[in-house]
Amino acid sequence: MNKEPKIVKILQEHGEVSDEIDYFINMKLIELYGGGFTACQPSLVELEGGLQAIKMGIDYTYIDAKSSEVMGYGIIGSIYLNVENELPKIIYITPKEELDEKIKYIIENGIEAQPRPKGKY
Repeated sequence: MNKEPKIVKILQEHGEVSDEIDYFINMKLIELYGGGFTACQPSLVELEGGLQAIKMGIDYTYIDAKSSEVMGYGIIGSIYLNVENELPKIIYITPKEELDEKIKYIIENGIEAQPRPKGKY
């Protein structure tokens, strides 16, 4: 899918994903875009056409060298997963070019990273 799907209903605003799905998504982010991105804030949504999907934000992150804390600049993209099958499948992921534009904006505007909570939310 070339453009972000249209959400028609939020079925569950906040939730958790299994460790397997969390691992799958974050490994896919590394494979596609390299390091520096973390999937977070899962919600269950219904998309146009009736498909249920997990939507997660993509946070631009790094690990602070002094404190070893995960630091993030905020949500800069989205990833949608079809989990109606046995194996998760990516329906849509924000293109790298859009993520790069938002990272450029963060850097040019001096936005500071904030500590990220541990665990899922």
